[in-house]
Amino acid sequence: MFTEKQIESYRNKGIYDRSMALVKILFHEKSDKANKNYMDHLRHVSSDFKSSRLKSMALMHDVLEDTSITRKDLESLGYDNDFITVLEILTNTYDSYDEYIDQIIASKNKEALAIKLKDLLHNMDLLRLEKVTEKDLQRAKKYIKAYCKIIEKMKGEEK
Repeated sequence: MFTEKQIESYRNKGIYDRSMALVKILFHEKSDKANKNYMDHLRHVSSDFKSSRLKSMALMHDVLEDTSITRKDLESLGYDNDFITVLEILTNTYDSYDEYIDQIIASKNKEALAIKLKDLLHNMDLLRLEKVTEKDLQRAKKYIKAYCKIIEKMKGEEK
């Protein structure tokens, strides 16, 4: 998918700059459900994380799900196994959304859980929408249910 020159260029960047450059290319023409540039969503999800590694994972949380990028592509660009595993955990390949959320919880991966919570918070924010439809309300309910389920499981792990 990438030329040797592109691979070298990406590998020479720090992890956050590399991730930002990649998502800018992959999502430049995509819009979110609020009909806004998808990059706004990716930036928002990554905005509260402190480390450049976690910010990068959050920025790239939809890369495997919503683009043609593969694990092998990410490896060639210099991402390590643990980084890619978080992205795989966050990739919905399941028949039902509940099954997907259960898989994220079952992973017990703190990075994936933190990113998914931030993603859900942004996705359920109906104020981003110009007009709220019944479909939007149903989707928000699904996200609220998933958010609460993750929080409850995380509380149970702390005991």
